[in-house]
Amino acid sequence: MSYDSMLQQALKLHQQNNLDAAELIYRQILQTAPNQPNILNLLGIIAQSRGLHNEAVAYFEKAIINDFNNFEFYFNLGWSLSAMGKYIEAETAYNKVIKLKPDTKEGYNALGEIYAIRGNNEKAAEMFNLALTYAPNYPEAMANLAYLKDDIDGLIQLKQKFSDNDTIPYYLSLLYREQKKYNEALNYAEEADKICPCENYKLLAGELCLQNNQKEQAEKYFQNAVKINSNSVTAIINLANLEKDSEQAEKMYKKALDINPDNFDAHLNYANMLYQQNRLSEALEEYRKAVIINPASAVVSNNLGILHRSMGEYDEALGLFLNALNRDCDNKEYSLNIAETLILLHNKDKKLAVKIAENWLKSYPDNEFAKHINLSFKGKKSNSCSEYSKHLFDLFADNYEQVMNNINYNIPDAISKIVSPVKGTVIDLGCGTGLLAEKIKTPDNKIIGVDISEKMLQKAKNKNIYEKLENADITEYCKNLPEADLVVAGDVLGYIGDVSDLIKNIYPRPFAFSVAIDKLSKSDYELKPNGRYIHNEKYINKILQQCGYKDIVSNDIILRSENGQNVNGKIFYAKE
Repeated sequence: MSYDSMLQQALKLHQQNNLDAAELIYRQILQTAPNQPNILNLLGIIAQSRGLHNEAVAYFEKAIINDFNNFEFYFNLGWSLSAMGKYIEAETAYNKVIKLKPDTKEGYNALGEIYAIRGNNEKAAEMFNLALTYAPNYPEAMANLAYLKDDIDGLIQLKQKFSDNDTIPYYLSLLYREQKKYNEALNYAEEADKICPCENYKLLAGELCLQNNQKEQAEKYFQNAVKINSNSVTAIINLANLEKDSEQAEKMYKKALDINPDNFDAHLNYANMLYQQNRLSEALEEYRKAVIINPASAVVSNNLGILHRSMGEYDEALGLFLNALNRDCDNKEYSLNIAETLILLHNKDKKLAVKIAENWLKSYPDNEFAKHINLSFKGKKSNSCSEYSKHLFDLFADNYEQVMNNINYNIPDAISKIVSPVKGTVIDLGCGTGLLAEKIKTPDNKIIGVDISEKMLQKAKNKNIYEKLENADITEYCKNLPEADLVVAGDVLGYIGDVSDLIKNIYPRPFAFSVAIDKLSKSDYELKPNGRYIHNEKYINKILQQCGYKDIVSNDIILRSENGQNVNGKIFYAKE
């Protein structure tokens, strides 16, 4: 078969997306013409479509060596370099495109995208406008200009004009995702994928499905992305994250790393899985590889800190958590990890823990966790820990019930036994995810839940046991407390020191609640290093009586376990 016949056959197979067969013929041609630049370029395009950009770059560079005046080779090279995150090299390639063919609108547009990625919006806009001087109705450049300005209305107008353009709904999806409007973002991602089915749009749609907690639909999108590109590292990682079989998930992470050994997300997610399996030395190795790839990552510092904390290396863990917080000071999870680790260190080295806590507060004087932990270590009284509690339980919501089960949380059962059967209206203060309400709910009552954490209330809402849910600080809520046949508060007073105003506002409604008790303490209440209050039993009885309660019953209880130790307390049930 002649060269021309082989080439035409290969091109036809390539157009039909039969890449394996096309590649085979391209390679056969190279055996007789090893430096044929067009064939090298076509092999580069196949590698590019498979996400093998290192391989693609090698082909394009070899093609350029053999034909250094072909602007298309430079454009393809720039595209793969950009996909690899090598933006300076990509910029050089695109500039060569424009030098060789100054009217190439795609070259200006691609350069604009590089400048936008690097944060030079002024230069990016200049490039997009230059593209439009050569092609005034070039929709990609118009869309890029609108996207650069976060102009959703402008993109919607463009969509009406260019209804068959996939870039415009793609950008709309990205902008709505930034606004956390995930339903709208998903609709536009799906629209872009319908216009032009491709790996990138399926990945975006899958990620948005995850944001909407549509895991099955997300999995389908990622599977379809892999069908398009079997080397789609992002899709493989996401499928591994969704995989319930740990052995299969591990194979997927390793496959992603075989394809791209320097992929940060693959190392990070694989490390997270190893940590969850208690394979600590292997997890540590993967985290270290992730650090080498991205030393500025707050996420890796945080996860490494969690690993060191689980190994009892509190000093090193705190250094990593503080490093994470310095890189992302608004992340409440990092602050919570510092606070929890300081509590653990306090049990081991009180002086060092106090010193680190003081330095943390000096660096972050407005940090609620830092303020609260310093008060805790000094045993200072505070009437409210509401801001601390809000942040704490927002962070705690996703795994709250699992943790409660692990620490033998006994309060819902104990309160249920003392108050059952419950009829009428019940107000559940600090309701959390509804563990107590589940125990006392009957067809004869309706329950109103109150909690400071919106995320806890979202979990509670899913159980369909509450008549109504209120997002409020319970001390404020009780100032205008509705009438009720019973008020309950399970494990809530540990975040309130002086409970006199709270109980005063609850009276004369029957009130059942738990408190941690320290029989040796002479104080009415005391803030402990773990960030919770303990109360004196005599103080609680005195407040109840002063408020008017006469029928008071109390039972000893082990509230939960904490750091391997039982936490002793009491369940009180007070009636008028």
